[in-house]
Amino acid sequence: MLNLNRHIFPRWPFSPIKLQRGLSRMAFLAVLGMFGYSAPAQANLYQYADKVIDFSSEYSVPNWAAYQALGQPDTFSYGDIITAWAPRPMNGTLEFITVGFPQPVYSTGSVIRETYGNGFVYQIDALDQNFNAQTVWTGIDLSQPGAPVEAIFTWVETPTLTYGLKIYTDTNHNLTAWEEIDAIQMFGNPAAPTPTSVPSPLPVAGSGMALAWSRRLRQRIRGRFS
Repeated sequence: MLNLNRHIFPRWPFSPIKLQRGLSRMAFLAVLGMFGYSAPAQANLYQYADKVIDFSSEYSVPNWAAYQALGQPDTFSYGDIITAWAPRPMNGTLEFITVGFPQPVYSTGSVIRETYGNGFVYQIDALDQNFNAQTVWTGIDLSQPGAPVEAIFTWVETPTLTYGLKIYTDTNHNLTAWEEIDAIQMFGNPAAPTPTSVPSPLPVAGSGMALAWSRRLRQRIRGRFS
């Protein structure tokens, strides 16, 4: 249910709280839409990776190991630093790291903290409950070298819950540096996507029939919930 106590309804002809209790969610949203109200957007949940599912290689253990990409950032300088994940080869390969998160969401993006050889991400896949991968982002990583970067990648909200992300990196991006990741964050909507429209046999807006129907509905609402 929507929490109407957080919203302001100026000069309403009925109590929204009573209306909410008397109708289903879909019917409730349809009626509110007639009065110019739209449901608030649901907030994104941001979370850091908490488990390594798979990886192509790691330079060593524990230094530069794949698990160094988990949790909150702990590499605060740019350079070849042991608290970030680095693949085994310095150049000549395409690498990946796959991580999981505490809570699945309908993902819309990721923040990847790059700390050496920045600009190396070229693809991101979202993993569903059965670890089936769907490519959600491909392109050019515009992160610049010289300082740690929180590289932000966004995509259209996934139709199914995302349980993990697979990050692909190109070790040839910078031939004089290892490409290193300190932390991986995923963000998205923890609730199911809200329908963009409510099917309803309402009369065409602006017609005389629509205006008359609206007046009758308002009168019925006043009588039921006043």
